[in-house]
Amino acid sequence: MPAAATTTRAARRRRIQRRRRTAATLVSAVIVASLVVGVFGFVRSLSERPGSEASGAASALQVRTVSDATTPAPTAEPQKADAPTFDTGAAANAAMTVLGDYSDAVRPTKDALYTAIQSLRAATTAEAADAAQAQVTQAAEAVKADATAFRAQIAAKASASNTQPVGGDVAAQMAYLHQHVFSYNSAEWGDYNPYGGDCTNFASQGLIARGWHIDKTWYSKGKMWTASKPWIATAPMAAYFDKLGFGYSTEADLDRVRVGDIGLFSWGETQAGMDHTMTVSKVEYVPGGPPKVYFISHNYDGEYRELTNALYVEHQNSTVRIYHLP
Repeated sequence: MPAAATTTRAARRRRIQRRRRTAATLVSAVIVASLVVGVFGFVRSLSERPGSEASGAASALQVRTVSDATTPAPTAEPQKADAPTFDTGAAANAAMTVLGDYSDAVRPTKDALYTAIQSLRAATTAEAADAAQAQVTQAAEAVKADATAFRAQIAAKASASNTQPVGGDVAAQMAYLHQHVFSYNSAEWGDYNPYGGDCTNFASQGLIARGWHIDKTWYSKGKMWTASKPWIATAPMAAYFDKLGFGYSTEADLDRVRVGDIGLFSWGETQAGMDHTMTVSKVEYVPGGPPKVYFISHNYDGEYRELTNALYVEHQNSTVRIYHLP
């Protein structure tokens, strides 16, 4: 065979072998690529399956549930109670005037009113204030009723012998005394201070302002030395009150004393019977103790002379009769 033909066949075989190797390489590359795509596609399909979504949602729900369980639920703020609809302090102060105006009520009724007043002062809500005010109103009516009954009782007891008006205008009595305690009404009634004291004369003037009238025993014509002994002297005034049938309290029992009553004093150091006349000008309720009683008078001119101080500080071992005027 010619050498050229042999060379040609050998070259052809080599080309055929190269084609086969190239084809095999391509097939291998295709197979590998297919495998890679398949694997990634399978993995992706796993994440996109419906079961995976439900699992994810369940996991999220579980996280939220745990979070919600560990976070405290917000609590509603407590509702604030309404404040009182009125001035409780002013209402309490007004009720305290009842204890002064009706100081001659029996002690338990005054104690009950004072307790109700303290509850009213302490009230911070509308409900508590309304309830306390209702108690105050009820207790105040009880005090007034008891004092009114006592006044009727002493008036009835003295009715057979009393010749003076019952009740009278206590406000007018006190207004007159306060007007003339330092500025004497000497032009109309005289001034007995230079002759032993003007105290009883002054108290008598207050009774005229209250509505009392002059009689054959108790009188004054206005000018000096035209007055009867009961008008200008303490002991005779006491005898006049006794004749009218009036009762009295002593320093040991003050719960029935009220403004406008007359106090007749005996100073312990004088040993000479009754010495001084004063009119009750104020009675202060004292929790757990006797009331504080104050007087207005001439001689020792003053509007609020306190009883115990007069008895035991200004004087020694003294006594008093405080006559209840019906």
